[in-house]
Amino acid sequence: MSFTGEFQAIAAQYGQEVVLLSDGEELGRGLAVLRPLLDREKQFLPTELGVWRREQVLCLGQASLPFGSRPGGVVLQAGEEAYDVVNARLVEIGRERIYWRAVLARREEERP
Repeated sequence: MSFTGEFQAIAAQYGQEVVLLSDGEELGRGLAVLRPLLDREKQFLPTELGVWRREQVLCLGQASLPFGSRPGGVVLQAGEEAYDVVNARLVEIGRERIYWRAVLARREEERP
């Protein structure tokens, strides 16, 4: 089995369906594994109006997802949760596209 096939098997077992959007327009769908980035900055930050939740997530997504089709302004929708794409990098071995590695920031309706 190829590296891509191995990742596809992992995504099928542990991933969830996600949708990439830009200005409300669907760019593509696929599977991705989402996990919190707990080694980064604090997840809850104090502000003058209370605590602001700043959650970052690591996304490992299928190589077929169009993360790189439109730089900036891309939103990943996973169920009810929406995330801004902070950065995304395609992981390749030789000429084989394996998966996307992206850092996402959770979208909050109201920020202080």
